Amino acid sequence: MTNFENLKQFVFNGFLVDNDLTKLEQVGIAVRSPQAIQPVIRVEETAFSPLIMHSATRMASLYVAFFCLENTVRELIAERLLERKGIDWWQNSVPQKIRKEVESLKAKEEKNKYHAQRSSALIGYTMFGNLAQIIISNWQDFSDLIPDQAWITSRFNDLEMSRNIIMHTGVLPEIEIERIESIVRDWIRQVG
Repeated sequence: MTNFENLKQFVFNGFLVDNDLTKLEQVGIAVRSPQAIQPVIRVEETAFSPLIMHSATRMASLYVAFFCLENTVRELIAERLLERKGIDWWQNSVPQKIRKEVESLKAKEEKNKYHAQRSSALIGYTMFGNLAQIIISNWQDFSDLIPDQAWITSRFNDLEMSRNIIMHTGVLPEIEIERIESIVRDWIRQVG
Protein backbone atom coordinates (compact mmCIF):
# COMPACT_ATOMS: atom_id res chain seq x y z
CA MET A 1 0.00 0.00 0.00
CA THR A 2 1.18 3.48 -0.80
CA ASN A 3 1.25 6.29 1.71
CA PHE A 4 -1.80 7.80 0.01
CA GLU A 5 -3.75 4.53 0.31
CA ASN A 6 -2.72 4.24 3.96
CA LEU A 7 -3.94 7.77 4.57
CA LYS A 8 -7.27 7.05 2.82
CA GLN A 9 -7.73 3.88 4.90
CA PHE A 10 -6.89 5.78 8.10
CA VAL A 11 -9.41 8.53 7.30
CA PHE A 12 -12.08 5.96 6.33
CA ASN A 13 -11.54 4.07 9.62
CA GLY A 14 -11.80 7.37 11.46
CA PHE A 15 -15.20 8.03 9.87
CA LEU A 16 -16.38 4.54 10.88
CA VAL A 17 -15.27 5.08 14.48
CA ASP A 18 -16.86 8.53 14.54
CA ASN A 19 -20.13 7.05 13.28
CA ASP A 20 -20.06 4.35 15.99
CA LEU A 21 -19.33 6.92 18.69
CA THR A 22 -22.21 9.09 17.45
CA LYS A 23 -24.60 6.12 17.68
CA LEU A 24 -23.52 5.47 21.29
CA GLU A 25 -24.02 9.12 22.19
CA GLN A 26 -27.48 9.12 20.61
CA VAL A 27 -28.59 6.48 23.12
CA GLY A 28 -27.15 8.51 25.99
CA ILE A 29 -23.68 6.95 26.43
CA ALA A 30 -21.05 9.70 26.63
CA VAL A 31 -17.85 8.35 25.05
CA ARG A 32 -15.97 11.37 23.76
CA SER A 33 -16.08 13.54 26.83
CA PRO A 34 -18.04 13.72 30.07
CA GLN A 35 -21.46 15.11 29.36
CA ALA A 36 -24.51 15.96 31.34
CA ILE A 37 -26.78 13.02 32.06
CA GLN A 38 -29.35 12.70 29.31
CA PRO A 39 -32.76 12.19 30.91
CA VAL A 40 -34.83 9.19 29.89
CA ILE A 41 -38.00 11.22 30.34
CA ARG A 42 -38.04 14.68 28.85
CA VAL A 43 -39.43 17.23 31.28
CA GLU A 44 -40.73 20.50 30.00
CA GLU A 45 -38.52 22.84 32.02
CA THR A 46 -41.05 25.64 31.97
CA ALA A 47 -43.60 23.41 33.72
CA PHE A 48 -41.65 23.66 36.98
CA SER A 49 -39.96 26.45 38.85
CA PRO A 50 -36.33 27.12 37.97
CA LEU A 51 -35.34 26.35 41.59
CA ILE A 52 -36.96 22.91 41.48
CA MET A 53 -35.36 22.12 38.08
CA HIS A 54 -31.94 23.26 39.31
CA SER A 55 -32.22 21.18 42.49
CA ALA A 56 -33.39 18.12 40.54
CA THR A 57 -30.48 18.39 38.13
CA ARG A 58 -27.95 18.69 40.97
CA MET A 59 -29.41 15.72 42.86
CA ALA A 60 -29.59 13.56 39.71
CA SER A 61 -25.81 13.10 39.70
CA LEU A 62 -25.96 11.95 43.32
CA TYR A 63 -28.62 9.42 42.40
CA VAL A 64 -26.21 8.03 39.79
CA ALA A 65 -23.48 7.70 42.43
CA PHE A 66 -25.82 5.92 44.84
CA PHE A 67 -27.19 3.66 42.11
CA CYS A 68 -23.69 2.60 41.06
CA LEU A 69 -22.35 2.13 44.58
CA GLU A 70 -25.38 0.28 45.92
CA ASN A 71 -25.51 -2.13 43.00
CA THR A 72 -21.74 -2.63 43.04
CA VAL A 73 -21.95 -3.63 46.71
CA ARG A 74 -24.82 -6.02 45.90
CA GLU A 75 -22.72 -7.60 43.13
CA LEU A 76 -19.73 -7.92 45.45
CA ILE A 77 -21.80 -9.65 48.13
CA ALA A 78 -23.50 -12.02 45.69
CA GLU A 79 -20.31 -12.94 43.83
CA ARG A 80 -18.18 -13.38 46.91
CA LEU A 81 -20.71 -15.39 48.90
CA LEU A 82 -21.58 -17.57 45.90
CA GLU A 83 -17.89 -18.28 45.43
CA ARG A 84 -17.21 -19.00 49.10
CA LYS A 85 -20.51 -20.40 50.40
CA GLY A 86 -21.95 -22.02 47.30
CA ILE A 87 -25.27 -21.86 45.55
CA ASP A 88 -27.25 -21.74 48.82
CA TRP A 89 -25.39 -18.64 50.03
CA TRP A 90 -28.58 -16.58 50.34
CA GLN A 91 -30.28 -19.05 52.66
CA ASN A 92 -27.14 -19.88 54.64
CA SER A 93 -25.37 -16.52 54.87
CA VAL A 94 -27.98 -13.75 54.96
CA PRO A 95 -29.48 -13.03 58.39
CA GLN A 96 -33.03 -14.34 58.77
CA LYS A 97 -34.48 -10.90 59.50
CA ILE A 98 -33.16 -9.56 56.19
CA ARG A 99 -34.37 -12.63 54.26
CA LYS A 100 -37.82 -12.19 55.80
CA GLU A 101 -37.97 -8.49 54.83
CA VAL A 102 -36.89 -9.37 51.29
CA GLU A 103 -39.48 -12.13 50.96
CA SER A 104 -42.19 -9.76 52.19
CA LEU A 105 -41.20 -7.04 49.72
CA LYS A 106 -40.94 -9.52 46.85
CA ALA A 107 -44.38 -10.98 47.64
CA LYS A 108 -45.87 -7.48 47.75
CA GLU A 109 -44.42 -6.67 44.34
CA GLU A 110 -45.57 -9.99 42.86
CA LYS A 111 -49.19 -9.04 43.59
CA ASN A 112 -48.84 -6.24 41.05
CA LYS A 113 -48.16 -8.41 38.01
CA TYR A 114 -48.65 -5.50 35.63
CA HIS A 115 -45.58 -3.75 37.03
CA ALA A 116 -41.96 -4.66 36.47
CA GLN A 117 -40.15 -6.22 39.40
CA ARG A 118 -37.11 -4.49 40.78
CA SER A 119 -34.79 -7.47 40.41
CA SER A 120 -34.57 -11.10 39.41
CA ALA A 121 -32.17 -11.74 42.31
CA LEU A 122 -33.12 -11.65 45.99
CA ILE A 123 -30.11 -9.44 46.79
CA GLY A 124 -31.79 -6.80 44.59
CA TYR A 125 -34.57 -6.49 47.17
CA THR A 126 -32.29 -5.69 50.08
CA MET A 127 -32.30 -2.20 51.53
CA PHE A 128 -29.07 -0.22 51.46
CA GLY A 129 -28.55 -0.56 55.22
CA ASN A 130 -28.89 -4.33 54.94
CA LEU A 131 -25.80 -4.57 52.74
CA ALA A 132 -23.38 -3.64 55.51
CA GLN A 133 -25.20 -6.03 57.86
CA ILE A 134 -24.74 -8.90 55.39
CA ILE A 135 -21.04 -8.10 55.03
CA ILE A 136 -20.55 -7.92 58.80
CA SER A 137 -22.44 -11.16 59.41
CA ASN A 138 -20.05 -12.81 56.94
CA TRP A 139 -17.00 -10.91 58.10
CA GLN A 140 -14.54 -13.75 57.43
CA ASP A 141 -15.45 -13.52 53.73
CA PHE A 142 -14.94 -9.75 53.44
CA SER A 143 -12.21 -8.92 55.99
CA ASP A 144 -9.54 -9.05 53.28
CA LEU A 145 -11.28 -6.19 51.45
CA ILE A 146 -12.52 -3.94 54.24
CA PRO A 147 -10.26 -2.63 57.04
CA ASP A 148 -12.71 -3.30 59.87
CA GLN A 149 -16.39 -3.47 60.67
CA ALA A 150 -16.50 0.05 62.12
CA TRP A 151 -15.19 1.40 58.79
CA ILE A 152 -18.07 0.01 56.76
CA THR A 153 -20.67 0.68 59.45
CA SER A 154 -19.82 4.37 59.79
CA ARG A 155 -19.62 5.00 56.06
CA PHE A 156 -22.82 3.14 55.23
CA ASN A 157 -24.69 4.87 58.06
CA ASP A 158 -23.64 8.27 56.68
CA LEU A 159 -24.49 7.25 53.14
CA GLU A 160 -27.86 5.84 54.13
CA MET A 161 -28.96 9.13 55.68
CA SER A 162 -27.99 11.04 52.54
CA ARG A 163 -29.40 8.35 50.25
CA ASN A 164 -32.80 8.52 51.92
CA ILE A 165 -32.94 12.28 51.47
CA ILE A 166 -32.12 11.98 47.74
CA MET A 167 -34.50 9.07 47.14
CA HIS A 168 -37.34 10.98 48.78
CA THR A 169 -36.79 14.08 46.61
CA GLY A 170 -34.85 16.07 49.18
CA VAL A 171 -31.93 18.36 48.45
CA LEU A 172 -28.53 18.01 50.11
CA PRO A 173 -26.25 20.95 50.89
CA GLU A 174 -22.76 21.07 49.39
CA ILE A 175 -21.08 19.76 52.56
CA GLU A 176 -23.15 16.55 52.37
CA ILE A 177 -22.38 16.18 48.67
CA GLU A 178 -18.68 16.43 49.49
CA ARG A 179 -19.09 13.76 52.19
CA ILE A 180 -20.73 11.40 49.68
CA GLU A 181 -17.97 12.01 47.14
CA SER A 182 -15.35 11.29 49.79
CA ILE A 183 -17.01 8.06 50.96
CA VAL A 184 -17.51 6.80 47.40
CA ARG A 185 -13.83 7.55 46.63
CA ASP A 186 -12.82 5.71 49.84
CA TRP A 187 -14.90 2.68 48.82
CA ILE A 188 -13.43 2.58 45.31
CA ARG A 189 -9.84 2.88 46.61
CA GLN A 190 -10.39 0.29 49.34
CA VAL A 191 -12.55 -2.31 47.61
CA GLY A 192 -12.59 -1.36 43.93
